[in-house]
Amino acid sequence: MTTPEQSLHFVAIDMGSNSFHLVIAREQHGSIQILHKEKRQVQLAKGLQPDGTLDDDAIDRGLACLTEFSQRFSDLEQTRVRLVATHTLRVATNRHKFIKAALNIIPYPIEIVSGHEEARLIYNGIMHSQTLTEQNLVIDIGGGSTEVIVGQAASTSHLASLKCGCVSYQQRFFDDGTLSKDNFKAAQSAADKQFSQLSNAYFKASWQLVLGSSGTVKAISEALQCLTGSVNFLTLENLKTLKHYLIDVGHTNNIKLDNLDPKRIPLLAPGLSILISFFKRLSIKEMQVAQGALREGVLYELSQIEQLDGVKQRTVSSLAQLYHIDPVQAANVTSTIDHLFSQVATQWNISHYQWLLHDAAMLHEIGIQINSRAHQRHGGYIIQKSDLPGFNQLQQHLLALLVANQRKRINIDAINELNDDEQTLLIRLLVIFRLAMVMNLGRISNSIEPITITVDEQTVTVSLVDGQRLQNHLLCRDLAQEQKKLALLGISLRF
Repeated sequence: MTTPEQSLHFVAIDMGSNSFHLVIAREQHGSIQILHKEKRQVQLAKGLQPDGTLDDDAIDRGLACLTEFSQRFSDLEQTRVRLVATHTLRVATNRHKFIKAALNIIPYPIEIVSGHEEARLIYNGIMHSQTLTEQNLVIDIGGGSTEVIVGQAASTSHLASLKCGCVSYQQRFFDDGTLSKDNFKAAQSAADKQFSQLSNAYFKASWQLVLGSSGTVKAISEALQCLTGSVNFLTLENLKTLKHYLIDVGHTNNIKLDNLDPKRIPLLAPGLSILISFFKRLSIKEMQVAQGALREGVLYELSQIEQLDGVKQRTVSSLAQLYHIDPVQAANVTSTIDHLFSQVATQWNISHYQWLLHDAAMLHEIGIQINSRAHQRHGGYIIQKSDLPGFNQLQQHLLALLVANQRKRINIDAINELNDDEQTLLIRLLVIFRLAMVMNLGRISNSIEPITITVDEQTVTVSLVDGQRLQNHLLCRDLAQEQKKLALLGISLRF
């Protein structure tokens, strides 16, 4: 029998704009058993300054929370850990300061997910926590953003991330704690503008199931229970009852709701404003509180890594089909990448990123339909601006940079925007990618078996054995041109 200490443990940390969540689980007889859940209200979004930076107090609150969380699982063996960050770290211009400090506390990378990826993970968490119907509508009101999802049972069809959150709206409309009709009207109007941007798929006449998955929705439900007794569903009528109560008391300091977390009270009015606007704009009749959320979505994907890999693969395949890529050319480039990668991966410490080069090879020609002469730039733009389920923000950005810089001039400014570790990783992957492209010019793959490659920190040496003289002559000429471009990255190419 496997003892609890020997079980494989999974740790998911959801770093939201308002709260950080920790979930610890273990694998038990082929299923996932939740061992511990914990929440800390950090309010990162409260620390966002007008210039886009995150202030030191917010950073310190976040790091203190991560320090506490790390103590919960530091003694566990056989542990998989995944940290996911959402809106505030997505938009903070100095997020690397926080991420670098966090790595000293929990030595695992922080994944900053896009709004659409956040929505997908939310739905995944709900799907694993309760039974869904064939027509589901989900809203998650976070601290800095609100995600709205349309799903059919186990899959999503539409994902949206809107710029309205309970912390940001508290600062904009209820900063001094005053709960007036005018403040509610202004907050609801701003939220309504956000919901009006949703596509037609969200304005369905009726839904089999409408769910609210955030702490905000749960807090509103608890407040209503305190006011009215039993509440089975949220409706526009009982939401208005809560609104009238808040306006009557006039100020957050006067709210007397015993079963509500005191830290949630200042966020009740902004969250309620967003939810009322949602009910009105989308003609919602009733809503239930969801049993799962983003952290559960992260946890279940962490416990089934092949699921996440499958999501990425479907995403890349779908893009490749949409833009009618040449599968033979993609396969040739991939084969060359594998040949070069196997020779340098260990020394360059990039062994875990072969999949990223494979995806870049599959998608490197998606921009050709727009303009063949500058297809690399168009391809990078498409990838950067597309919704890529399965990819976190950094992975999507690195993939876009690889495709955009596969040939011709290298965009040094874009690479310099990365932090030091990300720059090093991208440059090393880019060297392999560009060399593979050189070896497949003219859509005729060179014979790669006689080619060997050795590396150190800043030098790459390509060796060719005697063989087809013309082929080697052309390759050497192409490598000579590449030599000048790689020098801009601080890489010395020898051949």
